[in-house]
Amino acid sequence: MTTVRSVDPHDDAAFRAWYDALAAGIEADRTDPTGWTYPEITVAYRHPDPSIRRTPFAAYDDDGRCVGAAFASLPQKENLQRANLNVGVPPEHRRKGIGSALLAALIEHGLADGRTTMLAGVDVPVDVEDWPGVAFATKHGFSLALMEVRRQQPLPAPAERLDALAAKADERSGDYKIVSWNGACPDEYAEQYAHLKALLDTEAPTGDVHWDVPDWDVQRLRDEEEVATLQGRTLFSTIAIAPDGTVAAHTQAAVTKHDPTRAYQWDTLVLAEHRGHRLGLAVKIANVRALQTAHPDVTRMDTWNAEVNGPMVAVNEELGYRIVEYSHEYQRNLA
Repeated sequence: MTTVRSVDPHDDAAFRAWYDALAAGIEADRTDPTGWTYPEITVAYRHPDPSIRRTPFAAYDDDGRCVGAAFASLPQKENLQRANLNVGVPPEHRRKGIGSALLAALIEHGLADGRTTMLAGVDVPVDVEDWPGVAFATKHGFSLALMEVRRQQPLPAPAERLDALAAKADERSGDYKIVSWNGACPDEYAEQYAHLKALLDTEAPTGDVHWDVPDWDVQRLRDEEEVATLQGRTLFSTIAIAPDGTVAAHTQAAVTKHDPTRAYQWDTLVLAEHRGHRLGLAVKIANVRALQTAHPDVTRMDTWNAEVNGPMVAVNEELGYRIVEYSHEYQRNLA
């Protein structure tokens, strides 16, 4: 018999068992799987975040062993109709109803908080049919809402490639000033930078997923930076400043001390009125140069883009990113 209950993140043994089961379930049979390290996820669950409430759930067998894990993340400032979730069952415990029991607990949790939509990510290796995560999602009434692709760039990027691409970008972006930093955003740019972060969810292609414009301000930016520091992450950011002083574009990547050979390419956004100047390429080149200079041990960087985001995909391919796997969003309405 399977018993499902929430896990206290401050219970070291229970939380570690939950993490190990989750990682074993969602990383099985994938190519160089990505994921938060245990120290990173511990900070996320133990450090209060006013923008999101995270709850871990674990499934236990009759002997009290953790045989499956899941989580629900409930946005607290926007997208209040949604519950974000994931379910992981190690391969040796599958086909026993454990995943279904975990999902039932997540649905009950979401409904109790008034959520009407559930969103779940499913990572699918290239050229693999009948992937368990897809079968599980469709069996339980989820439909594909957004097709994303994970690409990976080997690092260090060859200097000659970056030099050639920088010259290409400069042909159109020469009137813009490129500024990079690591760690916290300088105060002089913080307000505009927070504004750009607020736009990312609605400016990038979202498929059939509706996103509210996030409630970002400088305090939320500082909160995010504080959590990153506690998690052992170094943030690398680059912006493009227009001649009138407007922050026109930005990009951000991260490296964690707990997995020092991998970097993550996060946000990249160019304001609509500044597109066509190759700013996406310009800021990414400057950022990767700063990152790989500071962290020469990093061997690859991962990024995610909607399959239909042609301009950003083209930039990434020029930089040397290649497809590793698909990362799709599945959605289910509860109302």
